[in-house]
Amino acid sequence: MMTLKNSLAVCGRMGLQIIRSKWTIPYLVIFPIFFMSIYWFGFSASPIGTTPSFQLGIVNNDEGLPEEFQNVFLNETIIGNNTLMLYHSIDVLEKGFGIELIQVLNSTTYTNHTASPNIFDVSVYASFSEAEELLIDRDLDILMEIPPGFSNASISIFNRYWKNTFGQYFHEMLQSSFPEVPSLPVNFSETILIQGDETSINFRLAHSVLTSFLENYEDLTSFFEGPGGSISFTLNQEYRISIPQYSLFDITIPGLIAFGVLVQPSLLSMLFCMEYRSRNKTIELILLSPSAGTGYLLGSFLIQIPVMLGQTLILFFTSLLFNFTPQGNVFLAIIISLTIFPFSSSLLYMTTAFISNEDIAGTILGFGGPFLCFMSGAFIAVPQISLIPNIFPVAGGFTRDFLIWDLMPLTHSVTALRQVLLYNFNIHQVLPEIFFSLLFGLLYLMVGMIIFYYMRFKRRD
Repeated sequence: MMTLKNSLAVCGRMGLQIIRSKWTIPYLVIFPIFFMSIYWFGFSASPIGTTPSFQLGIVNNDEGLPEEFQNVFLNETIIGNNTLMLYHSIDVLEKGFGIELIQVLNSTTYTNHTASPNIFDVSVYASFSEAEELLIDRDLDILMEIPPGFSNASISIFNRYWKNTFGQYFHEMLQSSFPEVPSLPVNFSETILIQGDETSINFRLAHSVLTSFLENYEDLTSFFEGPGGSISFTLNQEYRISIPQYSLFDITIPGLIAFGVLVQPSLLSMLFCMEYRSRNKTIELILLSPSAGTGYLLGSFLIQIPVMLGQTLILFFTSLLFNFTPQGNVFLAIIISLTIFPFSSSLLYMTTAFISNEDIAGTILGFGGPFLCFMSGAFIAVPQISLIPNIFPVAGGFTRDFLIWDLMPLTHSVTALRQVLLYNFNIHQVLPEIFFSLLFGLLYLMVGMIIFYYMRFKRRD
């Protein structure tokens, strides 16, 4: 009870200092607007390509269907009108559905650009190592490897559809008249590997389109009425997708929002230092009272919440005022912005634990914010320094390397903001980034609070 009372008292004193200050509230309001307007003036007239064709490299390892499955679909006595051949050539059965997937990707077009080229300029390679070298040299924007069992997985989709529609699997229907028919795959699945440079705008755009395409593959493998009312398994050859056009200002919006939230400690450092000086006369009492230190930590943490929330809302409102059109859910993006708070707060505690002068603390935090934003890839591409290969989950059930920058919570927040605002990712797609942003952010916050508590309330000079 005493700790809660102390916490509210600290929070109240800092709140009064904010209200009474002649410059704090104006600075908290004006800074994000001025900051966003400078970038808008400098970059809004610089469009990023209008209708890009992404260089997609594909390694097709699909082994096709086993011969006994091929014989089922080629036997007109058994299949009757329910035949794949209404829509497919014999190559699909012999060489695999990977071939058809490549054809569809190669003909995928934009819906919002009538005279545009295809979205993907597809090149097929015999080996993954050959294509990976081109990816490293930036001759490819994105690389996809179709796994050996892709055809079996596709037939499994077909089989599940038949079960959901007619109450029994396709092979079960055939086996009722032809017991010798083998069972087709039912729950067979495969993982398509996608690689690219996470810092490349082209890769991120291409990755967004490609993962959306693959996530809807089950819808693309639709069933259409054939001659005589038969139902056949085919891919929709008219698949089209819409992709936004961006300016440099639009591309930097996620980084700008993250930066605006991250620099809020420099605005609050004065309050921390002033509060410490006001309590310094009773420092001996505080040293003897653990509850005073705990109350200070909680109270100072509480006052940061409305400040950071206000900064976030002002940044989003200003970006919309400057005609930024988010492609995804703005409310989700605001929630993601709030995940920066624990890391931002940890910087405040770590800095003011050692420094009692508000000018010095504010300067350090003011320079530290931009530095951390640049290191997180908010504004520029950063080197891909891998710590653990192919382990970090990304959208669509794929994985990428865990990089050294992933140890910084801001990296995940910026990535999630970019994916939601620019590429219309949903909550499930950005959940790994949100999780790691909060996980590492809370760890940093815990360490910052412990250091602050020790330096201010436990250590005796």
